[in-house]
Amino acid sequence: MLTAILLATFIRTFIVQIYYIPSSSMEPTLNINDRVLVVKDKFYDIDYQVGDIIVFYNPNYVYEKNTYQEFYESLQVWNINQKQLSIDTAFIKRIVGLEGDIIQIDKNGNLLNNGKIIEINNMYLESFGKEAFYTVPKNTVFVIGDNIRNSIDSRVYGSVNFNQIIGKAIYKIFPLNEIKIIND
Repeated sequence: MLTAILLATFIRTFIVQIYYIPSSSMEPTLNINDRVLVVKDKFYDIDYQVGDIIVFYNPNYVYEKNTYQEFYESLQVWNINQKQLSIDTAFIKRIVGLEGDIIQIDKNGNLLNNGKIIEINNMYLESFGKEAFYTVPKNTVFVIGDNIRNSIDSRVYGSVNFNQIIGKAIYKIFPLNEIKIIND
């Protein structure tokens, strides 16, 4: 029994984990109360691309937990119902720019990466009345919520450093009648 608990904790801490969607920033792709299965990049080299939906730590927080701390905290089942957000809460957004890219939101609400319109199904884009440009720094990605009007993202807190990324959301697994691959 102890071995099974340790193995399950190891898998959840370092390989795959289910994450809960608490906000509307990714609607309609992901809705409040949805659950997604995330493949973590702790042991896997994930080649992140524009269009991928990722889970990452708050960019304003320097994540310094080592492997042993992560594993120990995952074993603390007594904290399972802790609903208070902490500074190391995970966020979920879509990558729209990789290092060196120039991201533009034009007056018509088009999202462009290096001058080419990014077409993402279900992304709510609206006219903004003014243009905005962002250059993605080295070792970072630029992320935006699909519900761009109701998303606090890289437009506010800047690009996300690769070491802040937890992993890539692969499947929407809840509600059960909406199970599907995401990032397709």
